[in-house]
Amino acid sequence: MATSVTGALNEGKETQVGRGGRGIRKTQAAVVGGETQRFFLAKPGSSGAGPELGKELSGEAEAIVESLKTGLNYFVISEWRGVADFSGKKPQLAREAARSFPKTG
Repeated sequence: MATSVTGALNEGKETQVGRGGRGIRKTQAAVVGGETQRFFLAKPGSSGAGPELGKELSGEAEAIVESLKTGLNYFVISEWRGVADFSGKKPQLAREAARSFPKTG
């Protein structure tokens, strides 16, 4: 069973999680179909009235495994920006994936 869980974690397209100098875990958002997604476990003991985010996870495979282990739900967060195209006769409204990590350089 351990190999199937490990295999499921390795099959995802998310970036690998690195460790900082002090052992602090750095998570990176997964990019799926041009949109950035972040994964969070629900906060233990939350009332369910609204989403209360707990621990951030590196990808959906890890979120599923942690959800099974803890019995908690998990949330997938994506960020969008509204865009408008006024070049034609009728304005077109759409959305585009927002960049969570600004380009440096």
